[in-house]
Amino acid sequence: MRNRSFATRLFGLLLIGASLCGSPLSLAEEAGKQGAAEQAPPPALMSKGRDLFLGTVRLSAGGPSCNACHNVVNDAVIGGGTLATDLTDSFGRLGAADIVDTFPRKGAKSPFPLMQFAYQGREITDEEGLALVAFLQSADAQSATQKPNDLGPTMLLGGGTGVVLLLLLLSLIGRGRKRRSVNQEIYDRQVISE
Repeated sequence: MRNRSFATRLFGLLLIGASLCGSPLSLAEEAGKQGAAEQAPPPALMSKGRDLFLGTVRLSAGGPSCNACHNVVNDAVIGGGTLATDLTDSFGRLGAADIVDTFPRKGAKSPFPLMQFAYQGREITDEEGLALVAFLQSADAQSATQKPNDLGPTMLLGGGTGVVLLLLLLSLIGRGRKRRSVNQEIYDRQVISE
């Protein structure tokens, strides 16, 4: 038990050190340390991972944001894509090392053909991978307290309101238009001129 606690603290320190100054250890070695699931990620690293996941901060090589294809049930995330798997509990199912193995990195391809194509020549760096793993760990830890985003009723209400406002605007614009046809005015002029 004492070794597990030591490994957990060591992994936390390695994550902090890697996020601050870069680490010579490979991402897979750091992510594979014992006890990684018990140690909460540093808030700065988790925040950077969330920003990378959402796309508010671009990946350094210019790859697409994770949120374009994946979804995470988290109050900090508006909603994601439905093209690929929901990643809310991926850290609990896979663990850090297996998540890292799915990232397209220099010298390592993703096992998913769509990710290989999307990130071809735009691989994720080790630092970005650590941040994304930290965010997914945080999302997994908070998943019990988060509620899924159900935007259906909101979208319906917003769409209905938009239609009503558009109809009101069109009726205001058309208020001053002619009531009779132009042909009637031409006919009336010709009748008077004869």
